[in-house]
Amino acid sequence: MSDIRSLPYWVGHFLAVASTVVGVYLAAVVGFDVAVKLTLVESDRGTYYLAESMHQELEFNAANMQKYIDKVEGKPYVYKEHLAGIKLNDYVFQASKYTDSVFEIDPTLLSQISTFYFAVGNAIQAYYDSNMASPANVMAVVKRETKKLQEQGTLDRLAAYNAVLTENLKKQGINVAQPTY
Repeated sequence: MSDIRSLPYWVGHFLAVASTVVGVYLAAVVGFDVAVKLTLVESDRGTYYLAESMHQELEFNAANMQKYIDKVEGKPYVYKEHLAGIKLNDYVFQASKYTDSVFEIDPTLLSQISTFYFAVGNAIQAYYDSNMASPANVMAVVKRETKKLQEQGTLDRLAAYNAVLTENLKKQGINVAQPTY
């Protein structure tokens, strides 16, 4: 009972409680900092994979549309046969609706990509919905939008954006190298 009344008893307990509070506080701060950094790295990694997939899909679509443009180049009229099988691959673009990573991409780039898919996709859809009437109208849209994509440098800027993300992730110790098969 005399221990409760002694100064060393209270000082010892006070130091134990104070060190526990400080320790818990420091652990919480460090844990929070690590959690924030991990969340940012995971976000960057998800954004990289989305942006890289979007870049590859857009590059494929631009090259594919260029083949159709080349097919009708110099011809006075565009016929259904020139556009046989024209389609727009938009799987990644459509899937990007369901991820938060899409909003990590530069808004100007995202807007340019979205405009390309909207204009070309609607023109192709209208072409097929009209039983392939007016192929010249489809080609006018395809030419305009493909040219605009090139003039804006969208593909190059998206590739540069991905390169910056790759470097940031490498600095964090995350390897995002694409396997080659």
